[in-house]
Amino acid sequence: MSRKKTIAELLLLTYALPAKAAGPEDLTETMAICAGRMSAELEFAWLLSDPAADQFENQRLRFVEILNALGPNEDPRQQLALRIDAKMAHAGLLTTAHFGTDAPHAAWAKRHAIRHRQNCQILLLDS
Repeated sequence: MSRKKTIAELLLLTYALPAKAAGPEDLTETMAICAGRMSAELEFAWLLSDPAADQFENQRLRFVEILNALGPNEDPRQQLALRIDAKMAHAGLLTTAHFGTDAPHAAWAKRHAIRHRQNCQILLLDS
């Protein structure tokens, strides 16, 4: 992704987040969580041989680039933990949605996985 596009996305993100979540810590946290969710989407797409894997990989890379553009984190371990926690939680939703035997619970998991993915994707310029 071009540097100009990354900067433009950063500027748009500051306006897209609610006023209470406009600080740099919140933006970093949001980007880390979205990078984790896209990692889960990517791995699940690979598992299912879904052609959307390339799209998820691109989006994950963009979130990582935005994280890097935000500058060094005071606690990189916390940022990594956020990414891993988000990835594991999202992977759990995807697993339940696709392989769950309790139909209402699987439907709930599918709705939440889609909503979480779309909440991240909307933060990117061309998603």
